[in-house]
Amino acid sequence: MRYLLVLTIFVLSLTSCDIKPEPIHYNQDECAFCKMKISDVRFGAEMVTSKGKIYKYDSAECLVRTYIENRSPDYKFVIVTDYARPNTLIDASTATYLISENQPSPMGGNLSAYEHKDQGEIALDEKKGKLVTFQELLDEYRSIYQ
Repeated sequence: MRYLLVLTIFVLSLTSCDIKPEPIHYNQDECAFCKMKISDVRFGAEMVTSKGKIYKYDSAECLVRTYIENRSPDYKFVIVTDYARPNTLIDASTATYLISENQPSPMGGNLSAYEHKDQGEIALDEKKGKLVTFQELLDEYRSIYQ
């Protein structure tokens, strides 16, 4: 019996260490950066630290500002919402970003993310603006906020 109890505790401790993102609860969760309610399913973002702490954002621009402010980020997941597939989180580092005044975002950065570059190019044709990678986006925001 004691062996079973020890084994159960061990198994539970292993499963509780599973670090992963969680869904954004729109109209309930609050942005970790600006404190606004996260309400638009076409935007939203999340970062999960290597220790499992989850930070949710109402837009990619809030995530980017936090990412830059934490000069040595230790994140296991950095994800953003795919504008083409609302409420779907994708890897921020491989996404393509459209900056366009014709496609406003919650924080006024006019920033939307796309999992596939061709989707970003379609949006660029329709909305105008410019496409950037995550690294280019970080560089652009660093020049503004540092």
